[in-house]
Amino acid sequence: MNMPIDQERLTAEINADLDVIRSLTENGDVPSIVRPVDVRFAGDDVAIDRLKALVGGTTWRIVQVVPTDKGELAIDLERDQTTDSATVIELTKEALQLEEKSGARYDGWGTIAKAKTEL
Repeated sequence: MNMPIDQERLTAEINADLDVIRSLTENGDVPSIVRPVDVRFAGDDVAIDRLKALVGGTTWRIVQVVPTDKGELAIDLERDQTTDSATVIELTKEALQLEEKSGARYDGWGTIAKAKTEL
């Protein structure tokens, strides 16, 4: 899935990722714990269908497809992974490539902080 990524957009997304990782860490997150991490995309029916086809048979699970207030669809995907910066940056690169291929807009990722006591 290696497609060129807009470097300015990638830099902006990575900076946002690092802020989220910092917040998770401040809330006791242990980045090496594997846990569900979700991403959201939005777009028209065609883009969402393309995205569904692209993620079929991969590590991504489709959680839900819901209508948005803007008359579009949003799709939430999830996969199990860590939240160390290198892994999250790879997630972001993959999401931006999925955006480019599908036409659905990537709208970020999220997860719940996992503490060592939850191991």
